[in-house]
Amino acid sequence: MRILILTNRSPNQVALCNRLASVTDVAAIVVSQNISRKNKSVRNRLCGLVNRAAGATVGRELRDAWQKMQALYHQEYQEMPNVPTVAVPNVNDRPVFAAIDQYRPDIVMVSGTNILSSKLIQHFQSGRGILNLHTGISPYVRGGPNCTNWCLAQGWFHLIGSTVMLIDPGIDTGKIITTERAPINGNESLASLHKAVMDHAHSLCARVVLLLSRGQEIPAVPQHQLGKGTTFYTKDWTAAEMRKALLNFRSFYSPTSIASSDFILQAEGRRLISLDDVRISGPAL
Repeated sequence: MRILILTNRSPNQVALCNRLASVTDVAAIVVSQNISRKNKSVRNRLCGLVNRAAGATVGRELRDAWQKMQALYHQEYQEMPNVPTVAVPNVNDRPVFAAIDQYRPDIVMVSGTNILSSKLIQHFQSGRGILNLHTGISPYVRGGPNCTNWCLAQGWFHLIGSTVMLIDPGIDTGKIITTERAPINGNESLASLHKAVMDHAHSLCARVVLLLSRGQEIPAVPQHQLGKGTTFYTKDWTAAEMRKALLNFRSFYSPTSIASSDFILQAEGRRLISLDDVRISGPAL
């Protein structure tokens, strides 16, 4: 089975690409700079500047934890897999369409890019679908910029995890293939929490790809059969939300808070694919 990966060049995405290359044939990788095509309003530009300033001050501890995680991935994986690579400013640029036509992948795997346009989604009709790795438990926690931090801000420790879903034109709204809570125990530092979530996300994605490469049929469950949730937006990741995330982590994140959760993921009459028995070699699985 051949896959085409659409991603960016941050260390966690380089690590994911190497993990996927260890379980299947990666035909090519499209690396997007994630430059927006839309002209943001003055208000949104100002919100972005204010929130970035808050991230460097109020949210510095959160920012530093993310950077520590990225540094660990960079130590482990310095380069993308040795496959053809296409660099684009935006994942919806014409070279991406050309790459799909040229490499004819069975699956397109997306992680860490701009939102795909409807035109790009419709362009890939010959394979088994466009899959998205989302480091949040959909439908309950969608959007960004970082759903683990949003869970901390909301006090939703039981919803820290990841999802593999089919892509549709919405924001993390496609039919779900599988979703799992991250294997955390409440003793993590901020940096080790982010690393644990990302390691688990990579494992979840690799296990889905491995099953597909074995020819297994995979059901896709509409999100409304699981429940309703919240979509978070980058513009709303303000200093106030950063303070809440840090306060909740310092005051309430503990082995007791993790162990006390009885949250169960289930669909109405539909079974999400079970990955419990899927084993693949490699680190952090």
